Amino acid sequence: MTRTNSTLRSGGLALLLLIALPAWAMAETPSSDNVGKTLAGSVLSRTEQADVHAKAVNAVNAGVPQEDVEIILSRAINRKADAGTINRLLDASVSAKKGDLPLGPVLDRIEQGLSKGVPPERVAAASERLTAKLAEARPLVDTLIRDGMTPKRTGERDEAIESSARALERSIPAEELKAMGTAVRDKRGSLPLFTSAVDTATYFTGRGMSSGTASRLVRNAVDKGYSIRDLDSMVKHMAAEMKRGARVEDAAERMEQENMQSERGMGRQDMQSGRGGAGPGAGGMGGMGGSRK
Repeated sequence: MTRTNSTLRSGGLALLLLIALPAWAMAETPSSDNVGKTLAGSVLSRTEQADVHAKAVNAVNAGVPQEDVEIILSRAINRKADAGTINRLLDASVSAKKGDLPLGPVLDRIEQGLSKGVPPERVAAASERLTAKLAEARPLVDTLIRDGMTPKRTGERDEAIESSARALERSIPAEELKAMGTAVRDKRGSLPLFTSAVDTATYFTGRGMSSGTASRLVRNAVDKGYSIRDLDSMVKHMAAEMKRGARVEDAAERMEQENMQSERGMGRQDMQSGRGGAGPGAGGMGGMGGSRK
């Protein structure tokens, strides 16, 4: 779903707050009518419907796309969510929008969770948790940007914040993320390279690797000058190892050993040829010679 601001469509809905009758009784726009019909068909009391409707208006006025507000209401009501839970879902999206956080991940978690039949209370808790992690990740990414890792295209900042938040959800400590950011910055890498490094570490922890081992592997790879393509190769290598039935920590140990052996081999070649040292992607896992960052 395209995530675009729908504030221009919110005026008619906001005006309904001024009407003393039920909030949707005199709706004039199709979008307002959709909200009213959805609420009118629910098992919520009239008081609860008015309360939820006010939350919906607040969400739209805050900049949450109205189509998403309608989807959240419709799916939550279909899942028999109570008024308090629906309001929590709407509040999570408002918190993300007002906090200058990526809104898409929060909306996706809410809408997909409800669509998949996850209990609304669990969806609300998960969306609140994600919003909190996004808020924790934002200053970390903004610090990297202030230190010179300037985004080159729209969306790079949000992608870095989202990836960092998901890493935090996987119990990768913020200090480890900062260390990865420092390693990327010291190599004059880009924000997408940092995002790729974080995604790689998150993938490893998702396969059962300890966060310390995952962070160390990725940080060492960045220190060696690995590119995004090289990091992708690390992921593919780990997936292949797991498919063969290897224990994740054993696979990690082999990757580290292969990297050290390759580095020593390249060092000997450089000494013999008079070169200064191995460059990015010259050897080791993912050594595809790529330089894309």
